[in-house]
Amino acid sequence: MAVIVLGSINLDLVARVDQIPGPGDTRLAHELSVSPGGKGANQALAARRMGASTIFMGTVGNDAFARQAVTELRRDGVNLAYLQTERALPTGIAMIAVDPRGQNAITVAEGANRATGDSALASLDHVVQRGDYVVLQNEIPLGTVERAIQVAHRHQAKVIWDPAPALPRPVPGLLGADIVVPNQGEAESLLGVRIEDVRTAKAMARQLKAEGPEVAVIKLGGEGVVWATLHGVFYLPAISVKAVDTVGAGDVFAGSLAARLDAGDALAEAMGWANLAAGISTTASGAQPSFPYWDAVRKYANQQRPMEKERERER
Repeated sequence: MAVIVLGSINLDLVARVDQIPGPGDTRLAHELSVSPGGKGANQALAARRMGASTIFMGTVGNDAFARQAVTELRRDGVNLAYLQTERALPTGIAMIAVDPRGQNAITVAEGANRATGDSALASLDHVVQRGDYVVLQNEIPLGTVERAIQVAHRHQAKVIWDPAPALPRPVPGLLGADIVVPNQGEAESLLGVRIEDVRTAKAMARQLKAEGPEVAVIKLGGEGVVWATLHGVFYLPAISVKAVDTVGAGDVFAGSLAARLDAGDALAEAMGWANLAAGISTTASGAQPSFPYWDAVRKYANQQRPMEKERERER
């Protein structure tokens, strides 16, 4: 089995600022970094680092940015045989402002990602097999995403859909994905209801589940994650870390979840690993450079278990 990610690939320009600019504001950045990104490429790299055989399908431009955008994917052994080049459009660019708390604001110039369509779907139809996990997001045309779900299901593969960037309303064809993994803001946009706390997040996960997916997940950032299935609604708190940069943490979650499910982990176990990997990723700067490897995530978990037992004895 494999994880197949069909989605966006960008080059990230990350500016570190004291405060994220509001409308009409100009802020001076005290640091600028350039690194590979794009939600699709991020999720593919996260899945690969968490142990999955991973294929990435997307589109870059015929420019220097394209070579930079695939650096980490190529280094870590993600299969790029189905990466396409669009000569008429530039490689996508994401402009990201990050404040001292690790919060961010992102503007994406999608570029060649807009051209991800029929050819990519034909590749998916050729490659995907029963039992594979197909991971999708919203930084390519939504029509392509909807048709990719149909292709995957025709081959009896499972689909994880990350509805980011946020959509203003549910799209029934997209909610046919097996697992839907919005963050809090994206879930609020899909459902039209404000999430105030974990309790309301659980209720919204149940409501999102009723829209069609087998599993409805809501990522709550520093509060953790909730998910709803036929068997109930569940919650995991976030790990306690000093967040430096939250860029890409949601992508780590989605890619890690796909990798661990593909490895045969039960849903709750896979959720735990994804939650842990996402938390670890926030402790380093940059998106892809911060994504943890499976061995490091397991080592972190093993180090925490003795501490948890000690805290339990103290109670």
